[in-house]
Amino acid sequence: MLDRHRDPGRSGLPPAAPQPFAGFKRLYRWLNLSLVHHAVWPLLVLVAGAPATAPETTPDRWYLARIGGPLLAVALALSYLAQRPTTAVGGTQADRPTPPPGRSALRTQARVALLVLPPMLAAARLLGGPSLPAAKLLLFGAADVAAFQVVHFGVVARSFPAAADGQAAAVGLFGASWALRATLLAALDAGIGADLGFAAAGGLAIGLVVGGLSRALRRWPGGAWPAAATHWLLVYAVFGFT
Repeated sequence: MLDRHRDPGRSGLPPAAPQPFAGFKRLYRWLNLSLVHHAVWPLLVLVAGAPATAPETTPDRWYLARIGGPLLAVALALSYLAQRPTTAVGGTQADRPTPPPGRSALRTQARVALLVLPPMLAAARLLGGPSLPAAKLLLFGAADVAAFQVVHFGVVARSFPAAADGQAAAVGLFGASWALRATLLAALDAGIGADLGFAAAGGLAIGLVVGGLSRALRRWPGGAWPAAATHWLLVYAVFGFT
């Protein structure tokens, strides 16, 4: 009798009962992680007198606090990923094997290029000087990129029973997270009463582009490292110095 209710294409276990408020829980978890990622530094600026400056010009005594938000977001996201969250439909995504990407010379060369170019450009930036501001910007960028990638393509993507839905949600919320940061930073610069719509729209557009590129690179040439390396390369090693 029970066998009729099992999905023969999965592990043989009966489907799990639908989880109430699953969508709200996903959004709430993402919002908590995003606030840790982006709101810690603005809060320190408002209540602790931290300087409202760019990462590369942050005084040394405040710098660890500046990267503390992204690093804490990474730690919390990894703690979520260390668990095996049950999805709304039978089992966990970790239980569902995914075929490895096909190997080819072109794919391998693309992966190597995407992984080698960022440290080469970083070394050039450091040698070109001034080295301390460059190091501060690049190090902050590494923490920021790690938070974006782990929160969205780790926690958000894994919280959906269907992989395609999780990836789409990861890109959309990636853009929303970028818009949140742009709005908070614009509010620090111009004040709460300023028109923040332009900052939010610009942040959303940039975030969707970077998130979509990250998703594409995770599919080809494949893997999290090429996606994160390209994100860091473009945003911090290239445009961060313009």
